[in-house]
Amino acid sequence: MANHFGHGSHIGLVRQCNEDSYACLPEFGLWVIADGMGGHAAGDVASGIAVREIARCIELNQSLPEAIESAHRSILSAAEHDRRLRDMGSTVVALKLTGNRYEIAWVGDSRAYLWNAGLYRLTKDHSYIQMMIDSGVISEIDASAHPHSNVISQALGAGDSLSNQIKVDTVSGELGANDTMLLCSDGLTGELSDQAIAAILSETNENQARTDQLIAAALKAGGKDNVTVIVLTAD
Repeated sequence: MANHFGHGSHIGLVRQCNEDSYACLPEFGLWVIADGMGGHAAGDVASGIAVREIARCIELNQSLPEAIESAHRSILSAAEHDRRLRDMGSTVVALKLTGNRYEIAWVGDSRAYLWNAGLYRLTKDHSYIQMMIDSGVISEIDASAHPHSNVISQALGAGDSLSNQIKVDTVSGELGANDTMLLCSDGLTGELSDQAIAAILSETNENQARTDQLIAAALKAGGKDNVTVIVLTAD
C-alpha cells in the first residue's frame, strides 16, 4: 500500500521558537508529531528527543507504546543531567502503518483524525478541559474559550502530578482506499474548529496542498502557537 502525504510546520505569529518536532518515515510506516514545552529552548529539545527516540525504537521493531515510553524516559534522563532542561516535556501523537492496518498512540493533546467525507477525531486529549468535559462540568462548545484550555494532564518527561508514570493511549483500525489521516499539534486545533478543518480537507485531494492550507488558516486565525501538520492517504 503506497502512502501519499504532505507535511509542514510553522513557528506561528507569536512564539519566538518552534518547539514542535516531527518525522515522516514511510520506510518504517511511521509518522510522528511532538509538541514541546519548557523554559528557554527546552521545549524543542524535548520534542526532538521524543521524535528521534520513537524513530529509533520503531527501527528496532519495538511497539509504538514501547517507543513512546522509551522517549519519556529519555526526556527525563536528559533533564536530570542538565538543570537548564529540568522543566521540559512534550506531547506526542504517532501513527504506525502496517499494510492498511494502522495504530495511533499518543500522550497529551496533539491529535489524530480520520477523514472520509467527514472528520472523525481518533484521539482524546489528555487535558484538564477534556476531564471537565467527560465529567459534565463544561460542554465541548464552551471548552475552546476556557482560560485553561491549553493545560494538559500528562506529557512525556512530566507524567502525572503524583509520579513520573505516563499512560500511552492507543487506537487501531484499517484504512480504506479513500481514508485520510491527519496528525497535528494543538497549534492547529487551538485556532480551527473541527468543522473548519473538515472544510479545508474537503477542498482538494492533494495532501501537501491540504497541509499548506491548514497551516495558513491557523496563521490567519491568529497563529498564537507553533503549528505542525501531517496529512496522509493510503491507497
